[in-house]
This record gives sequence, structure tokens and C-alpha cells, in this order.
Amino acid sequence: MTDFARNVNMANTTDHWEIPALRLTRINDLVKTRGAVSVSEIASLLGISESTVRRDLQKLSENGLVRRSHGGAISGENTPHEPVFAERRHHNQEEKIRIGRYALQFIQPGQSVIFDSSSTVLAVVEALREQPIPIIAVTNDINIASELSTITDVQVHVTGGEIRPGSFTLYGSQAQSFLSTIHADLVLMGIHAITGITLSDTSMRIVAMKKAILRATHRVVLLADYSKFGPVAFIEVGSLHLVHDLVTNQSAQKGALEAIGRDSKGTRIHLV
Repeated sequence: MTDFARNVNMANTTDHWEIPALRLTRINDLVKTRGAVSVSEIASLLGISESTVRRDLQKLSENGLVRRSHGGAISGENTPHEPVFAERRHHNQEEKIRIGRYALQFIQPGQSVIFDSSSTVLAVVEALREQPIPIIAVTNDINIASELSTITDVQVHVTGGEIRPGSFTLYGSQAQSFLSTIHADLVLMGIHAITGITLSDTSMRIVAMKKAILRATHRVVLLADYSKFGPVAFIEVGSLHLVHDLVTNQSAQKGALEAIGRDSKGTRIHLV
């Protein structure tokens, strides 16, 4: 590599990490992946100053995402992380099954439907297998795509993109580019956290995908079991004003539902 190319690469890397949100996401990922990491290690890996690392770790610590340690940080016990797929699928399984069966009513024959990467959305697919409806399906989840492909009269399209480590989720510029070309009738979407009327998730790249999905559809149905109502996650997706229908459990926090009914008047709440 020439000195010129090396300097360009270094400049591009530096510019990339000058965006605070990108830098914070990357540092948070490093801490979660390694369990513990030092200030000097982060500075070396990202090519940024140790003083910048310390400031960023302080912000992450204040948000409960990491815990500061001498000379670095360790993964926080209360970090709003995304569990691996097997754990998510079996968490609140009965509630997800009820939500999945109820959500079939939103799907009409001949519609184009986006199936977001979510264990709760997967429950809709499993219900759809029992009561097939002819539709055009789009998904950013290779497991959901596989399940949809076994259902009669369902035409399946996959966004493409990169596979998120430890999951079946597809994301990235290729997936977002595909979504920018379609206009779906309906999206069935999952979410990591609902706080008041704020929707949030744990990863910048996942949030970018959800925003692309929201732009690609005419009607948004959000599927969230009661455990999703709680502290805000790392990055905001948007407001419940974007959601036409919210399907959740009878056991969802009464106060949270009342706040949604008061502050997001356009969102219909369905309790199952």
C-alpha cells in the first residue's frame, strides 16, 4: 500500500469515528463482545484519543450500557442487550403465540406484507402456516423466509444484506436499498423497547433497517408482548405516532397503555 493510500484510509477511518453515535455504538459493541476492555485498547482499535474514549465510556455508563472499571469498562449487568434468537423465541412464548394468531386478521389475500425480523413476528408466520393466506411476503430474516417458503400461495422475497452475528437478521445498505424500491401494504414489526410513546432498539444498524421498513409500507402493525414496556434502549427508532395498530397482552402495564392512549391518539391498541 502506498503512503497516499494509507493516509486516505486513515483519514476515512478517523472521519467515520467522528460521528458520535457511530462511535458510541462501536464502543458499546466492543464492551459487550469482550466483556471487558481497556481505554487504550479501544483507542488503538478505533484510532481515536484516549480522552475521547473516556468521555464516551462515561456517556455509556450514565445510560446504564456499561460499567466503568479502572482503566476501562465492563459489560453492564442491566445493559438492554438483544438476547440470542433461541432465548428470544422461548421468552414469553405463550403471549407471542396469542399475539401471532391475533395478528392474522390484519393480513388480507393479495396484499404485500413485510415481516420484520422478530421472534414475535415469527409467531405470526407460524399461525399463517395453519391458516394460509395468499400474499407477497418480504422479510429481512432468513429464518422467517425459510418458514414462509413452506406456506402455500405465499410468494417470498428476501431483502438481502449482511447477517447480524448470532441471529437470522439481515441488515446493511443492500437491504435498505431493496426496501427503498418497494411500497408494501402492511408491515408486521417487532421492537426492543416501548417507553411512553418512544420506540427504541439496541443497535444503530437495526434501527436503520426499521426506519427503512417504516418508509416502505402504508400500514404499521407493531407486535410487542408486555416485556417490551420499560426503559428506553440505546437508539431511538421513532414515535408510536408512526404505528397504526399496537398488539400486546392483557398483562401489559396499565399505566403505560393509558399513556399511549393519551399521547398517541392515532394508534389503536389491541389487547390479547
